[in-house]
This record gives sequence, structure tokens and C-alpha cells, in this order.
Amino acid sequence: MPSLLLPEKTVLRLVDSEHRPLRVANVLFIVHTFAKRKNDFKLGPFGTDVEGIATILKRDLLAEASAHYDSGLMDYDAIEDCLPIVEIAAMEQQKIEQALKTRTNVWKSLLRGETERWANIEELRNQYRHAANMEISAQVIRVRWDGSAKGFDYAVSAKLR
Repeated sequence: MPSLLLPEKTVLRLVDSEHRPLRVANVLFIVHTFAKRKNDFKLGPFGTDVEGIATILKRDLLAEASAHYDSGLMDYDAIEDCLPIVEIAAMEQQKIEQALKTRTNVWKSLLRGETERWANIEELRNQYRHAANMEISAQVIRVRWDGSAKGFDYAVSAKLR
């Protein structure tokens, strides 16, 4: 059975129904990998810039996987052992609020791996606080990361609410 091969770079571009750029900053995305056994990984958040573009690097995905191991080493197999299908979705507002609450009350410091993405826990919390996900509705995409390309560029269909 094929395994997940993380791309070096993945670009997500918010577009409207006519494929024009939708310039909304701070839309947070999660990359959901599917485990062959044990637990799935939900990696992120990955936010859009002022142009409505999120750039996700392999090193960022690995840093997030490292944070999962730090929070429960026995709960996860190696990320490379996941299926080659991933789902990329804008976070739901409820999940953003839950993540902020958890990172304020339970996991109050950065986990191993997160220090590669964030200067401190407050920077991560601010990412959640300033999320613009309530402003849009975005399509969930399911894609294959099997090593067939070093990078991907996806148009994510979205509309303003």
C-alpha cells in the first residue's frame, strides 16, 4: 500500500466562483492526513497572506508532526506511514475557538516542532485570534501526495459570507 510523501511546497490560492483571486488574509487551513493505523494527523494552522495565498512547506508539515509526537508519542505512527491521500480544509470557527482555548488553558507553551514555526506561544494564539475564517466559506479539497510532484498549487474555491 502506498505511503504519504510530503511535497516540498504546497500553495493554496483562494479563488471565487469565476476563478478570480479572493484576497482574504488570515484564513487558517488544516492538512488532515489519514493514518493506516493509530491516529490521523491534523497539521496546522497555515494562514493566507493579504493576497489570499497560503504557502505550506515540507519543513512546516514536519514541524507540526513533531508537535503531535510531543503531545502523545504513543498515539501516532510516523507521518510517512499515513495514506497518500490528504484533505485540506479551512478551519471551522468552532475549531479555531477550541484551539485557542486549549493553547491558553492546557498546552500553554510551544511543543517540540512548533518552535520552528512560531517565536512564542502568544504568536500562535494570535494566529487563532485574528483568523478570518468567519468571513468565507471554502471548499474542502482532497488530494494525493504520493511523490508524483515536488510541489503543488491548488485553487481553493471560496466565497465571502
